[in-house]
Amino acid sequence: MKAVTGAVAGFAVGVAALIAVTACSSSPSASMLTPAGGSSATVANGQSSAGGVVGVAYVMPPFGTNVHIEMTSWLPSSTAQAQAVITDKDYELAYLYSEYRGGHDQSWVSYVGSMMQSAVQQSLRATDVTTESFTGTISYFDMRVIPDPLVHGDLDVSSCFDNAGSSNTNLSTGAVLPDTSPADSHYVRITDELREDSAGQWQVISSLPAVSYPRAEECRPS
Repeated sequence: MKAVTGAVAGFAVGVAALIAVTACSSSPSASMLTPAGGSSATVANGQSSAGGVVGVAYVMPPFGTNVHIEMTSWLPSSTAQAQAVITDKDYELAYLYSEYRGGHDQSWVSYVGSMMQSAVQQSLRATDVTTESFTGTISYFDMRVIPDPLVHGDLDVSSCFDNAGSSNTNLSTGAVLPDTSPADSHYVRITDELREDSAGQWQVISSLPAVSYPRAEECRPS
């Protein structure tokens, strides 16, 4: 599968967190919806390290049987932080599913602010998104959440992203495309900034450039 590099969303299948939108920008609210196809999706129960958020869930989009997505079940003990983490999981999975569908699925819109929408939409119109899909296994692990260092009240949610076990394919034929990227480039830390709207719902408002292994040492392959 293609490497994840720089701050260009859609360059590699599966990385929703590479949209370069300023971390200090504000954006109007958008309601949270269940991703398209949610009725047939797998729902995974969230697990918290303390009380308050047990039983909440993220939605796994209806990927085909040739795709396996491993999303960490980790949640922080803080209820507010846990809700932000769940929103980020839903966004990452919905964006990944849109890439799987050649950029056509729009369920990710429910989880982002208006300024973020245009950037994500543009990334999903890239040729290597609209002409490709993927197969195999993609993993999210070592998820963390911290207060954003620049904007009071915002939260930064990050996770390690591993797409070494997946392959890009031609969307029309299903043929596997060659991967010429360095092995280490398949292991990265991705980070999204989230903000709570007036209704108390969290939205992704920006994403930071991915940090690849070995700089992201904690994301090294097992």
